[in-house]
Amino acid sequence: MPFIVITTLTLLVGTLVSNRVRPAVAFVSTIGLFVALGYISLGDALDNVVNPALVTLVLLMLISLALEKTPFVNGLGDSLLNSGYRRSLAKLFVVVSSASALVNNTAVVASLLSTIRKNNHFPASRVLLPLSYASIFGGGLTLIGSSTNMIVNSLAIQEGVEPLGFFTFTRLGLVMAALGCGLVAFLGKKVLPDRATGKVESKQYFIEARVSKSSPLVGQSIANNGLRHLGSLFLAEIVRGDELISPVSPGEKLRSDDVLVFSGDIRSVHMLSQFKGLVLFDEPGEKLTENLTEVFISHQSILLGNTIREVNFRTQFDAAVVAVRRGSERLGGCLGNIRLMAGDSLILATGEDFHQRNNLERNFYLVNGLKAKRYLSRKSSMLVITGFLGTLASSLAGLVPLTEGLVFLLGAFLFTGVLTLEEIRRRFPFELLAIVTATLGIAQVIVSTGAAALIADAVVSIMGHWGIVGGLAGVYLMTLLFTEIINNNAAAALVFPIAMEIAARWEAQPLPFIIAIIFGASASFVSPFGYATNLMVFSAGNYKVQDYVRMGLPMSIIYSVVVLTLIPLFFPF
Repeated sequence: MPFIVITTLTLLVGTLVSNRVRPAVAFVSTIGLFVALGYISLGDALDNVVNPALVTLVLLMLISLALEKTPFVNGLGDSLLNSGYRRSLAKLFVVVSSASALVNNTAVVASLLSTIRKNNHFPASRVLLPLSYASIFGGGLTLIGSSTNMIVNSLAIQEGVEPLGFFTFTRLGLVMAALGCGLVAFLGKKVLPDRATGKVESKQYFIEARVSKSSPLVGQSIANNGLRHLGSLFLAEIVRGDELISPVSPGEKLRSDDVLVFSGDIRSVHMLSQFKGLVLFDEPGEKLTENLTEVFISHQSILLGNTIREVNFRTQFDAAVVAVRRGSERLGGCLGNIRLMAGDSLILATGEDFHQRNNLERNFYLVNGLKAKRYLSRKSSMLVITGFLGTLASSLAGLVPLTEGLVFLLGAFLFTGVLTLEEIRRRFPFELLAIVTATLGIAQVIVSTGAAALIADAVVSIMGHWGIVGGLAGVYLMTLLFTEIINNNAAAALVFPIAMEIAARWEAQPLPFIIAIIFGASASFVSPFGYATNLMVFSAGNYKVQDYVRMGLPMSIIYSVVVLTLIPLFFPF
């Protein structure tokens, strides 16, 4: 039985790494399999939906919708970056990490992404990755600073461990945030690229056009058709059925239904309209609109893990995808077959109904060219912030439990019109709810089937030479590895039952191991794919994966050494 569970978990991790299936589908399918195998009852699996910490997490995410509508961070980007580079990064770090301690960090980054990207002082590539890192460090300051913290708290409650307090790990979080601020300011100037946004964008957009059956281009060579010299557009490859032709020789003759893949400056895409029978948007007769809009895919978008064709993009959004960009990565193949990821940049040719669609906010972080976002008035914003901080203060003072206070506050926001039921319906975190509910059930199965004990045996055999500190390091390093290759929430959920088993082997307090999971899951610096905010800035900052490695690897090493040194001091075994 435990070997079946371990094999299933290995397949789950492989599925998450491949990014071909949405995480919610992978997790729900896994718990569904365990229910079918009789490893957990359906009733026990569904009981996890009402886990107190999970309910609190959902309420916090809904409350954050109101906080997003306050205008105080709008326009902050330029004012935070009006000093020298290192001083500006320090100011940015303090503001963003402080905000992320109380508000969902993806919401904080989303609110600042546009203004930071367009600041007049530094290239976006030198400030957007520090923005993401600052939000990550802020998540380690309070219990509600990160969804991962709340998930770990959910698992602790399920295991009968005393729930984490609001400020349980704040002291350690402050030390690590101060360290992070210094590292970002020091390393940023040395290793982050001074990359002009326009120059990178001109090389990295992935644009597709199809040769129609009636096109006069058919039967003529690339050179004869004039497709070799298009200024800032370059014909990178031809997709012909199942065949990929790359590089493309000047003498290559075109056939009907060939898909021509260009890379280059999106502003030059109009040049393709001069070729008769060369169809953009995969619809004959479609004329290229001059009203192009850039969007970045949200971490909660329905597009994640799907291709443009699979989601019927045009029907969903009344827009056609003209080009795709993923950081500085070179994409290939048919545009419609690219599996989309959070942070991907899309250039859309929009229809008349695009601006009225109510699914834009859920699916896209940043939309250039849309109507300005409606913010609350200053008075309403102050009431929203005061209400939120008052609810937290009442909870900390023991006057009102946090969950009940958030329910009351959400009701007040609905009653006063700050939030609407339609907004909640559109932005309700169904996917997160499904993932966390499933992970709670999976954790139960890992323990009850003995899989946790087997994995703990392996960790102890490898790290046990260093005693309980070695076990703690093993838990932390497992979490860190999973965070970089899958994501932080999944990493915490998968490692938690193993950590509890390792703690039991030494008859140690579980709290140090829980803290190791929380800070290990928040140490995603080396990869753009392990943390939502890292993905959000990937394309916006025109980054390469190497940029994350150069900046993040020394940060990860120093961070890990310091946190593993301090955890036993702050949280004795």
